[in-house]
Amino acid sequence: MRVFVSEFVCGGGWPGASLETSLAREGQAMLAALIEDVATIPGCDVVTTWDSRLGPCPLRYCDVRLVDSAVDELSQFRELIRDSDAVWVIAPESNAELLKRALLFRLVNETESPRSSPRRFLGASDRAIMLASDKLPLATWLHERSIPTPETLPFNPADRQSEVHWPGPTIIKRRDGAGSQDMFLVRDGFDLWNARHELGRLHEPETFIQQPFIAGNALSVTLLIAEDGAVLEIFPVAEQHFGGESQFKYQGGRMPADISPESALAVQQLAERACRAVPGLTGYVGCDIVLPRGEPILIEINPRLTSSYLGYRQLTDDNIPARLLDANAPALRWKSEAVTFTV
Repeated sequence: MRVFVSEFVCGGGWPGASLETSLAREGQAMLAALIEDVATIPGCDVVTTWDSRLGPCPLRYCDVRLVDSAVDELSQFRELIRDSDAVWVIAPESNAELLKRALLFRLVNETESPRSSPRRFLGASDRAIMLASDKLPLATWLHERSIPTPETLPFNPADRQSEVHWPGPTIIKRRDGAGSQDMFLVRDGFDLWNARHELGRLHEPETFIQQPFIAGNALSVTLLIAEDGAVLEIFPVAEQHFGGESQFKYQGGRMPADISPESALAVQQLAERACRAVPGLTGYVGCDIVLPRGEPILIEINPRLTSSYLGYRQLTDDNIPARLLDANAPALRWKSEAVTFTV
C-alpha cells in the first residue's frame, strides 16, 4: 500500500514568502512522527512533499518530492493522490485549507479511472470538516443536541462600538483558528482595545467569535473513528500546557491527565457524544475540553491529526496508524507511566 502523507505548511502549500513559525514547527513534528509510524507498517510505503524554502529535508523512511512554490505543490498533490492507495492530510482549518484538501481528493478520485481497490481518504467527510472547522455553527449544532459547549457569538474587530457580551473575562478568537492562533483573553477595556487593534489589522471582520472564559483544566481527547462511523479507540485524557505572554501559546502536554478516574471517564464520554453528533466525522479526531469544578465542557473539535499525537505515540508500543488503517487490528495498549511532550 502506498500512503501519501501531506502536511500543508511544511509540504509546500503555505503561500507567501515566509512560513508561519509555530504552525511550521508543529507541522514538521507531526509529519515526521506520522511518516515514521506509517512506514513501519508491513506493506506500507510512504511518500510526501517538502517545501524547499525549509532547506534540506530531514525526513526519513519515505520518498520525498521537493516543491518550490504553492503552485508546484498543488500539482504534486494531485499527482500523488492519483498514484497512492491512501491519503492522510495534515492541514489547518484556517482559510478552509483542510476542507480544500479534502475536496481536491474527492475531485481527483472521482475523475480518475476506476481502480480495483478505491483510494482511501484517512480523514473526515467534506461536510464534517466544514462543520467542525467553523466554531460558530458548530456551537449552535452542539447546543441543539444538548452537548455542553460555551455560548458563542460573532465579534467584529473593525466595529469600534462592539463590546464583549459577558461582564467577566471573555475569549476572542478565530472562527476557523488552528491551535491558539489569534486568540485573546479580554479582562478589561485595555484588553478589548488591544484585541480590536491586533485583529483589525488582519482585515477579516467576519472571521472572529467571542466566548465566555471558562476556568478549569485544559484537556484533550483523541478518537479513532472508522470509515463506517464506528469508534475504534478513545485515547486516555491528555492535559494541555499553555504559556507565553498571551497565556494561550500551546506548548505541549501530559498524558494521561492528572485527574480522577471519574472525571476522565466523563471527559471521554463527552468527546464521544460530540463526535457522534457530527455525521461523517471519521479518522483521527481531537476534542478540546475544559474541566471546571462541575461537568466537562467541549470547546472545539479538530477533524485532523493534532500535536497530541507526539505524546500518544510515546504512551503506547503499538502502532496508532495501523489501528486506523485496519479496523480489525487489536486495540491499542497504553502504558501506565505518564508521558510529557513539548512542541
